[in-house]
Amino acid sequence: MESSAPEGRPDEVLNLNVGGCRYTTSRSTLTRFPDSMLGSMFSGRLPSNVDDYNSYVIDGDGPTFRHVLNFLRRSKLILPDGFKEWDILSAEADFYQIQDLIQAINDKREQIKEDLQKNKEQSEASQSCEFLEVEFECANGQWLIFGDSKLIDQLSAIKSCFVHMTNYKNQLKKAQVYGLTTPRGTSVNRLKLFKEISQHGFTLICTSSSGGDERSTDRWTFSREEDRPNVNNRNAEHLE
Repeated sequence: MESSAPEGRPDEVLNLNVGGCRYTTSRSTLTRFPDSMLGSMFSGRLPSNVDDYNSYVIDGDGPTFRHVLNFLRRSKLILPDGFKEWDILSAEADFYQIQDLIQAINDKREQIKEDLQKNKEQSEASQSCEFLEVEFECANGQWLIFGDSKLIDQLSAIKSCFVHMTNYKNQLKKAQVYGLTTPRGTSVNRLKLFKEISQHGFTLICTSSSGGDERSTDRWTFSREEDRPNVNNRNAEHLE
């Protein structure tokens, strides 16, 4: 339950000494939650002490009190990016017995845990995927494919374009990084290529085109879960 200064009465400004840190605020802010320790202290229901500077002495964690005070002022939890002192803040909220702050801290910590778990799952999902990228350069009519060499070697639509297998094998070794480029003057059956890729469990996730004219490059990106058996293998298993 929150309270405020009575209408028509000026709000008293108070100086605080919290664990050696100095703060200035109003009595209405400190008594915003009447059932809290601060509410009781600054409404006269609990004894209080002042130091030589006429500041009210509170035996709490000085630096952390600024977060408590901000909550009293704004009624919401405002923390800097990368805040990590959750245990200290929780202990201080419990010390001041501000139930709304205690709940806000618990909710925020739970949200952070959920976000971290979600990010972890997304990261693991991304790491467990295999990608294959296919490009077509309109200017020279050549195809370029990036991916695992063992997988590319199973794509007959690409392999059949090569007459000189030495060139093919040399490119295949570096296909993961540099890609495998089909020889000039050869054509690729696009539908056959895409069908073969899908039969290996890949799904089209992205398409793009750069250049916008006869020199443009069309690009298709596919992905699949790692260690996923391809369709042909699954069909063979059903037949056994």
